[in-house]
Amino acid sequence: SDFLCGFVFAGHWLISMTLEPAMSEEAELLRRYADERSEAAFEEVVRRNLNLVHSAAIRQVGGNSAAAADIAQAVFTELACQANRLTRHPALVGWLYTTTHRMAARYVRDETRRRRREHEAHAMQEIHRSTDPEADWNRLAPVLDEAMHELAEADRNALLLRHFQQRPYAEVC
Repeated sequence: SDFLCGFVFAGHWLISMTLEPAMSEEAELLRRYADERSEAAFEEVVRRNLNLVHSAAIRQVGGNSAAAADIAQAVFTELACQANRLTRHPALVGWLYTTTHRMAARYVRDETRRRRREHEAHAMQEIHRSTDPEADWNRLAPVLDEAMHELAEADRNALLLRHFQQRPYAEVC
């Protein structure tokens, strides 16, 4: 047990010794940006980390290079906003990677929602174009329950009471 702890400590120490100069340089650059608004210092931080951020973003958004570029820009914008706090961060590269992951996940989630809404809108347009009531129902049925569950509970209840239980409008509102 003591041997293992000593080994882990020694391993940690070796890693710290290896990474410390790079961390100190980036922390100093970030400090210069935060204190003096040195654009050259911030550009150097971006230059050193752009490949990491962009490659992580592109992997996480399924190869969409435009989305990855937008995410990278957002990550570095966030870095600029939080520069003063991040000068004391133990590993800027970890913060950059985690922030990239968080922003890429948000992008993927938002894109999935956007595509679903577009699909539902397209299905509704097709229903309006059709004259066959059976075909209309076949296209509407798959999206009806999804749309109902996206509504707030009060709105969903109002629709159910009014249209499924034929309650008067005054009673529903």
